[in-house]
Amino acid sequence: MTSNSPDTENSDAGREGVKYRPIVTGPARTSSSRTRRDIGMLIFVLAVLVGAAVLAVRLLSPGEKPYTLSNYTFAEVRSADFIDSVTAPGTVAPVNTVDVRAAVSGAVAQLNVAPGDEVKVGDPICVLQSPELVAHREEARRQVLAAEDALAKAKLDSVQLEERLGREIVASEQAVVDAAARRGDLEELFEAGAVPRSQVDEARSAESQARMSLEAKQSELDAAVRSNALSVDTAARQVNVAKDALRAAEDAISRLVVRSPIRGKVLELGVVPGATASQGGNVAQVADTGSLVVKAKVPSTDVRLVTVGQPVSINLGGKRATGTVRNVAPKAEASGQSATVEVTIDFDSQPADVPPNSAAFVEIQVRKRTGVQSLPRGPYLGSSREMFVYVIEGSSAVQRDVRFGSVFGNLIEVVDGLSPGERVITSSYEEFKDRRKIKVVPEGGREAR
Repeated sequence: MTSNSPDTENSDAGREGVKYRPIVTGPARTSSSRTRRDIGMLIFVLAVLVGAAVLAVRLLSPGEKPYTLSNYTFAEVRSADFIDSVTAPGTVAPVNTVDVRAAVSGAVAQLNVAPGDEVKVGDPICVLQSPELVAHREEARRQVLAAEDALAKAKLDSVQLEERLGREIVASEQAVVDAAARRGDLEELFEAGAVPRSQVDEARSAESQARMSLEAKQSELDAAVRSNALSVDTAARQVNVAKDALRAAEDAISRLVVRSPIRGKVLELGVVPGATASQGGNVAQVADTGSLVVKAKVPSTDVRLVTVGQPVSINLGGKRATGTVRNVAPKAEASGQSATVEVTIDFDSQPADVPPNSAAFVEIQVRKRTGVQSLPRGPYLGSSREMFVYVIEGSSAVQRDVRFGSVFGNLIEVVDGLSPGERVITSSYEEFKDRRKIKVVPEGGREAR
């Protein structure tokens, strides 16, 4: 039999009225979520440990040991005179270059020089051969001999003719004397009645004919003298013409030896042995080494500072020379990506043993400045890349930024960052250039010169 007690009823009623809630209200976490949380915590802990270790090292380690420089050179910032220069490459060139040409045509039989040889005025460059000129000279010689023979014959003929006419005139003069004497005798006989008048007339006629004959002979002699003089003169002129032709032929032969017209250096040859040199053709080029100049290529951006008369220092590959600006070209020439202007420079004294076309480097002094603050150049410029220096302050040296300018000789211009009288370390900074301040031993320093 089943019993329904009040407690039992209440208990059942209570269970029916109560709503049960789960212990975990959210979604259940998976194992991957827990792994990410653990990794984050680990990273955080490691970061804290590393920071603590770094802090401990810094707190426990001793401070950086200062650098001490015990052996160095120094210099004081001082005023100096600076000469600003424009630098440029150049080439040594002769003012006068002569093209030696053949005066006559001929085959090159001999070369007497080579490029680079020194020659004097009249030195042979080469020897040519010309059979035609030789034949022409021989013919000219024969013409001279023929003309001289003709002149000698004309003179001989003249003498012989004049001598014959002279003898005939003497005979005519004697005939006149004889005729005059006969005529006189007959006139005396006629007066005496010894001869007829006809004989006197005949004597007078004979005397007249003798005188006419004498006059004719004298006229013939005068004409012969004039004719002979003309013949001799003509023959003499022919001799002179023939001799002129011979001299011309011999001169042409002499010009088969091509000679240098100036003293200088052979730059190049235009012929080779066996080749034919035509009349007027170039045989060689000779440069007058007594008139060398430098042709400098100055950047167009700097040429405005260059004027005629400025002094120039010239470097000839180890040899030093001085000069003066002679000329500045009126226009620029393209040179790669930039433009240059040709500046001609005279040597103050012609250099010896410097061949034409040698390379040169020039420094044109364009301006002089006084009172320029400067330091001597030294190893410190390379190790600091010209950006800073170490200024000596008591027993320390402090790094200071500076700005340098132009260079003149062993000095460099201080534009900014230093004051006159300050002392600067000029030896190398390589061992301590990363430090802002170092210690120096005053006794270890020596002044740079």
